[in-house]
Amino acid sequence: MLEQFVPQFEKLGQASQKKVKETFQSLDLNEIKDTYQDVYVNSREVDVTNVGDVPFTSVQDVDKNYLTLLAEKAIGSGEVGVLLMAGGQGTRLNHPGPKGTFSFDGVSLFELQARQILKYALDDTLPVHWYIMTSDINHEETLAFFKENEYFNVPKENIHFFKQEHFPALSKEGHLLLTEDKEIMITPNGNGGIFSALKSSGLLEDMKERGIKHVFMNNVDNVVVKVLDPVLVGLHIEKDNEVTSKSIAPKSGESVGRLANIDGKKGVVEYTELPEGAADKFQNGNIGIHVFSTDFLEKAAATKMPYHLAKKQLEYLDEDLNLVREEALKFEKFYFDAFKSADKHHTLQVERKGEFSPLKNREGKDSVETAFNDLKKEGIL
Repeated sequence: MLEQFVPQFEKLGQASQKKVKETFQSLDLNEIKDTYQDVYVNSREVDVTNVGDVPFTSVQDVDKNYLTLLAEKAIGSGEVGVLLMAGGQGTRLNHPGPKGTFSFDGVSLFELQARQILKYALDDTLPVHWYIMTSDINHEETLAFFKENEYFNVPKENIHFFKQEHFPALSKEGHLLLTEDKEIMITPNGNGGIFSALKSSGLLEDMKERGIKHVFMNNVDNVVVKVLDPVLVGLHIEKDNEVTSKSIAPKSGESVGRLANIDGKKGVVEYTELPEGAADKFQNGNIGIHVFSTDFLEKAAATKMPYHLAKKQLEYLDEDLNLVREEALKFEKFYFDAFKSADKHHTLQVERKGEFSPLKNREGKDSVETAFNDLKKEGIL
């Protein structure tokens, strides 16, 4: 059985064989085989006949003052937590470390967000708790960075780290890949594991014990994100929602998912999974900013999440144990597949300026230069 998944096994030294065998025995082989067949071998395009646009509220049509009052009262009472997705590395930025440690003029992405959380400090206390999802590839570096920077003045006891889940990468033939160190390659399984990881780490229970009722979630790489945006948080509270999403009007062909109704349920369709040109039919681009009720987080943690395929150039050992860099298969879960479990989901569409400036690339579109320029324009730096 092992050789079916790792054809090079007999060519490995005894110590490497032992490591590979230990990891192999910990894997759910049925899940791996089913995922490979369903997501890669029998992959299908999204059937857009059952996908429609979502209704939304424009930010110009809400009472910002009233919503801000609602939000600030809840935040000041300790009822709102912050959940940050920060499991990635800065590889595409040519940055050697966790993406959150990338800095502009000496100010890291982590610090940009910490500063916003600190705005809600009351005297010597901070009513906001910050939950940060890392991964095996950056966890220790992230913790060390926070310690070196004295937690950006956020009380250490207010910051809670947990790791996202993992899934093995595969070759196109369905074999497990071996790293340069002759170990089975295990990679983060996408942001969709955030709910089950939050629960299994005990931090979902931690939130509830602290009286947190609402959780603001965002990505680490949107440099102008309004952490704890009081308009979004206030709308979530006013509508008594399970999920409240922030969107922007997407540009034609823009590489963002589209908030959509899928078979009558709210969700997000990834632009990579839509037929060519179909993405332009949808008015709400998903920018990864949402508010959840903690009750919804419980539901989401119990929701079976499908895997999606990502073809990536990966370095691994071929059948002759030579190091190659070739296209391989990564399987990822997306958090928004849990939205189908929500009975009350509302979308707030905002202007792009001052809300969304993703840092994805070293140069060109969504790059260091564009992010830096937006930080300057918004007076953040």
